[in-house]
Amino acid sequence: MRWMSGLALLVLLAGFGCSTQATDDCPAGERWCPDGCTNVQTDRSNCGGCGNVCPAGQLCQAGVCACPSGQQLCAGECFNTQTNPLHCGTCGNACDPGQTCTNGVCSGNCPTGQTSCGGVCTNLQNDPDNCGDCGNACGAGEPCFDGACQSGCPVGFTECSGRCVDLQKDEENCGECAHACGAGELCDGGVCGIRCPDGYTGCSGVCVSLASDFNNCGECGHACDPGQVCSGGTCSGGGCPSGLMDCSGSCVDTDNDPRNCGECGHGCPAGQACTAGVCGVLCPTGQVNCSGLCVTLATDPDHCGECGHACRDDQVCESGICDCTGRETDCSGVCVNTDIDPDNCGTCGHTCTGSEACVDGACTVSCPSGTTACGGYCVDTDSDRNHCGSCDHACASTESCLDGVCSSGGGVPGDSCAAPIDVTGGGLFTGTITGASADYSGSCGGTSGRDVVFRYTLTATTDVSINTFGSGFDTLIYVRGSCGGGTDIGCNDDARSTLRSELVLLDQPAGTYYIILDTFSSYVSGSDYALHVYFSAPSSLGGDACGEPSWIDIGTAADVSGNTCPWYWINARDDSVACSRGSGGLDFVYYFVVTTRGEYTFDTCGGDTDWDSILDLRRVCNDPSSTARVACNDDSCSLQSSVTATLDPGVYYLWIDGYSSSACGGYQINITH
Repeated sequence: MRWMSGLALLVLLAGFGCSTQATDDCPAGERWCPDGCTNVQTDRSNCGGCGNVCPAGQLCQAGVCACPSGQQLCAGECFNTQTNPLHCGTCGNACDPGQTCTNGVCSGNCPTGQTSCGGVCTNLQNDPDNCGDCGNACGAGEPCFDGACQSGCPVGFTECSGRCVDLQKDEENCGECAHACGAGELCDGGVCGIRCPDGYTGCSGVCVSLASDFNNCGECGHACDPGQVCSGGTCSGGGCPSGLMDCSGSCVDTDNDPRNCGECGHGCPAGQACTAGVCGVLCPTGQVNCSGLCVTLATDPDHCGECGHACRDDQVCESGICDCTGRETDCSGVCVNTDIDPDNCGTCGHTCTGSEACVDGACTVSCPSGTTACGGYCVDTDSDRNHCGSCDHACASTESCLDGVCSSGGGVPGDSCAAPIDVTGGGLFTGTITGASADYSGSCGGTSGRDVVFRYTLTATTDVSINTFGSGFDTLIYVRGSCGGGTDIGCNDDARSTLRSELVLLDQPAGTYYIILDTFSSYVSGSDYALHVYFSAPSSLGGDACGEPSWIDIGTAADVSGNTCPWYWINARDDSVACSRGSGGLDFVYYFVVTTRGEYTFDTCGGDTDWDSILDLRRVCNDPSSTARVACNDDSCSLQSSVTATLDPGVYYLWIDGYSSSACGGYQINITH
């Protein structure tokens, strides 16, 4: 067959009614397809090439059909394998009936805020068949709201299948009952729309940057003319500003643009971001990537001040510097307390004589009332098992010292390793050391101080957070794998500029462990203790759960900020159910210590948080019930929240939660007091 001339070919095409649009006539960054010019990098109907339609639920990213971030393709559909019981952890791994999928693991326990009723997890707060309690069904026309059958729904809520829902923001009933939003969409103002990360806007089902996108410059659908570029949300013909590169008409920073990383057209894989022109892990503000782990150089003992710089076991990392804790001093490479150490009394190398004891950094032959000088320390011979009744009279390993006599134990719960208090469930535990014996001491102190023993068992690698904030005396805590002896896994005397103690043990292996809550010395005043113990699965995101909460210095902080949205690498969990819907919403938890009674306000108002947030202030981190709650709010300033409370001295936990599973993103919590 001979090739036709260009004119003959055009005549033939015209005879068949075909378009004669040429590729060169399309704007920069687009190509011609049968339905017109399009950007094959983002068009779901022409992804990577004309006619290549992405399946339902998938997006077109860098010319490739892919599931939204945080989802996996299973049998042609996108699923969140962290939560989907049919594909839990991996495609095709279905959980047994009655089980749920949490963090990619099938579990017989229901998620926080839900209860198993006949093997099915349900929310007793809004289930009309199990309202407030399993089997408590509401009557005809009675919706379930806040765990009680109602005669009707409150103002602002609509009854949908026996549940009171907010049609303005409920993904399962968006705008009207039974109108569910699709995967990756949120309900805003009663309309389903795509969920995009900070700095991006949903335009025709695609997340774009209005500041630089050639086809959506400044607003959705506003395309620049051929030869122009989009920079700062404005089309211009003057080229891209210094530091930005023209990528198909979009002025982008190739140092951090995930669709043009290092060079135009080089898109980062799902789950990665672009940093310094290289695709990889994106760490939140305040953290640094150290060999694939996001760490806080100011506080991480394995990466203190810089990646790979590890502190000694008896040191902590503060402000990026390895140092001894609290009242301890580094003496010849060992952290000691010069207030009570007879070998380093007051200063390193200053040793007390055999008849003296070290008290408040001075050698003395006179101990405080009720104590006796034994081995350089002032001890209470009524309770010290190493000096029971008199100096150097030690009790057997199975005995404790009570009233100066060695015995099998007293009536104080947790008085010895023989009968520790089990705290495996986590939470707040209170009690007294009055009547307890002084059995143990840790690597950071506790000689001759009365102590109480706790035990917990881990079935998998776990993050563990322990503190004694709220106790009525000068505490000290240490954790061991073997109760009576062995090496301390962690030991702390003074934490957060207080005389109370704190340990955060990350990635602790499965096994049984013992917490010993000790007193600083035998002559401290006060007896009532408060022990907070929390557990959660390991997370690369500090503040994701109670086992690794994020600290707020309430005395100086004016605000805190972060991001709960599972975009790029971030994958926050749903751990709490707050005062409003909250179920399925992604959340972070902060904690802080109040030393002086006062009024405090926390809010997400002001425009820095553009998704439907909830704030929940608690006394106990893992307890969302009203008994542990101080204040909670959903909508105070539009879709944002504000809580105000007068707080007594002690530790508090502040959750920021999403109203629903798709309510997430960057946030700022403002703090005033």
